[in-house]
Amino acid sequence: MKERYYELIDERVFEQELENGLRLFIIPKPGFQKTFVTYTTQFGSLDNQFKPLGQDQFVTVPDGVAHFLEHKLFEKEEEDLFTAFAEDNAQANAFTSFDRTSYLFSATDNIENNIKRLLTMVETPYFTKETVDKEKGIIAEEIKMYQEQPGYKLMFNTLRAMYQQHPIRVDIAGSVESIYDITKDDLYLCYETFYHPSNMVLFVVGDVDPEAICRIVKQHEDARNKVNQPKIERGLVDEPEDVKEAFVTESMKIQSPRLMLGFKNKPLQEAPQKYVQRDLEMSLFFELIFGEETDFYQNLLNEGLIDDTFGYQFVLEPTYSFSIVTSATEEPDKLKKLLLDELRDKKGNFQDAEAFELLKKQFIGEFISSLNSPEYIANQYTKLYFEGVSVFDMLDIVENITLDSINETSSLYLNLDQQVDSRLEIKK
Repeated sequence: MKERYYELIDERVFEQELENGLRLFIIPKPGFQKTFVTYTTQFGSLDNQFKPLGQDQFVTVPDGVAHFLEHKLFEKEEEDLFTAFAEDNAQANAFTSFDRTSYLFSATDNIENNIKRLLTMVETPYFTKETVDKEKGIIAEEIKMYQEQPGYKLMFNTLRAMYQQHPIRVDIAGSVESIYDITKDDLYLCYETFYHPSNMVLFVVGDVDPEAICRIVKQHEDARNKVNQPKIERGLVDEPEDVKEAFVTESMKIQSPRLMLGFKNKPLQEAPQKYVQRDLEMSLFFELIFGEETDFYQNLLNEGLIDDTFGYQFVLEPTYSFSIVTSATEEPDKLKKLLLDELRDKKGNFQDAEAFELLKKQFIGEFISSLNSPEYIANQYTKLYFEGVSVFDMLDIVENITLDSINETSSLYLNLDQQVDSRLEIKK
């Protein structure tokens, strides 16, 4: 195993790539009561067009397959896996995002048994036409439930208005229509391609012996007789720079109207660490102009133009990027004008150096504190690993951020011309 020591934060990472391509990362945390383990495939809702392993032609699968697979891998013919984990003092879960699917558990005991159970669960698919058809109804109800949540509804209305072709515009779970198109063969095709060990990462953080963990994982994986595979070729999306619709509105049963402003950006082709730095710079930029400590935020709150639903987000990925600002409000037109005026005024021109230095120190303090959370380390390390960066490089990246670099990045990544005004009105 390779061992890396990060002196600044006193962390050790043990890394091993197995013969079948699986990458194993272990971070020992002596004295920690809880161990957190994630088994993650780089397969999310965006991956609906790809070349299956061993094939030359691209295929397109229905929206929602990644999330559907997540549901099905917890189901086995003769065992309730949640109960089995619980009997070994572990809590299991899973999630699907736009770019990955992760299976995980936290445990205080029986770590090696639980790791073996997690590996076996993910590596032994069991799909039949009957079980797949049964799951469709369950997921359809889940989709309908999410669509009744105002924040979720507003977000995907905004993304559908923002993007013309990119699959980011589609709900992670798919649509009720698309999941009924999913077949057992679709699931096996995606499973055999994306759940190959060469496309997966196993992450263990806790009070564990790295050599012992590596030994049991290697023994388990060697028995599968899988051969390392080349990187999966995914389809490229030809997404226009323009938004699809500048204004969208929908009525639903809510207490107050809601506004979301979305800004579509085109990602630059830059090195992985630069991507992460840009992402952090934009997040800091929005916090500097819209954070709860700012006069601007307090004035909006005092005028009753926003409430505790007010929020903002910046997203930067290799194939898409956007910013959003949102709140429930009784005066959406007035709030929109004030938000846009503030963005135009501060874009590339934020001048409060004292506020910046204070926020930067606060971010560093919160990051160091978060390293006491096994869940945070495992999830962030996995996410950033797929992006080509280590979570323990974050402090070095943050140190490179200056007020000038924030202004440069906000000039590049806040495109106020490609704007979506998305609203939810009260259904009468």
